[in-house]
Amino acid sequence: MLQFHLSKDLASDMKVHLASPQAINPASLQWYGHRVTIMRRKCVLMMELQSRYCMIFTGMTKPDFERFPERFIERLWHEAVSICQLDDERSEMLAELVFSVAEDQHYQVGYDLSVQSHIRQMVEEIKSYVHHYAGRLPASDEEMFALGVNVNERIRKRKGDKDYFVPLKVFRDFWLGMLALAPQDEVPDVGELPDNVVPFRR
Repeated sequence: MLQFHLSKDLASDMKVHLASPQAINPASLQWYGHRVTIMRRKCVLMMELQSRYCMIFTGMTKPDFERFPERFIERLWHEAVSICQLDDERSEMLAELVFSVAEDQHYQVGYDLSVQSHIRQMVEEIKSYVHHYAGRLPASDEEMFALGVNVNERIRKRKGDKDYFVPLKVFRDFWLGMLALAPQDEVPDVGELPDNVVPFRR
């Protein structure tokens, strides 16, 4: 299960998905989302609590917000498979595992000061990239992923932590660990995966 905690700005765009608040489920992945405006377009940053891995969605429109749960699963498949860099058979197993984890999603208004601080850092890094290097927002999921790799490979530190960490590495190690704990005959069969479930190029 995925629990999403949305800022007030993002919640206003995704009110169709909002549900009654639930207590944090320690068995679920916790994602914190915020909406910002860059180059006069709405952009969404979704950050996973433990790894601080951030997924970037640019140029969001009303239909994009309406189908966000489905799009999030699609992107999560691609990004997890891409950063883990497995062979075809293991990549398919990982895609099935990600789907089984992500198919149950719960959206509510929520906030975490530490996560928000890291989101603000990433917003500034994205703005710097867009304004001083690219000259435009990423237009495709592949370009959004590439920008995400750029910011997720930068070192971070949380208050109270002794060491710095790299979000992409922590997120990759999480999925590889999940896959290692799920023998092949125990990975949930979710049926035939869509043809577009292939890794993004890194």
